[in-house]
Amino acid sequence: MADTTTMLRLEEVAARLAISYTQARMLVLYDGKIPYFKVGSRGIRVKAEDLEKYITSTEQKKEEATSGTKDIPTGGLKDTREPYLGHQILSKEE
Repeated sequence: MADTTTMLRLEEVAARLAISYTQARMLVLYDGKIPYFKVGSRGIRVKAEDLEKYITSTEQKKEEATSGTKDIPTGGLKDTREPYLGHQILSKEE
């Protein structure tokens, strides 16, 4: 789909990622996840191939998370408490 000359306006980036314009702007400008550069008064444009790389890496991360290929820590501490046996001791004495 994308060659190096295909450029997308920020509105197109937002549409392709199905996010708001503000979220797309944050991804491009502030998070630095998608490389960007400004083109005069036309606003921010993004290379389409960079967006495709971002989309595929994000999808791959989601697949890895849902497929169970990564070790998921079960977490928590083991219960090392002894069971309460007070009622058994009382019944034995009687």
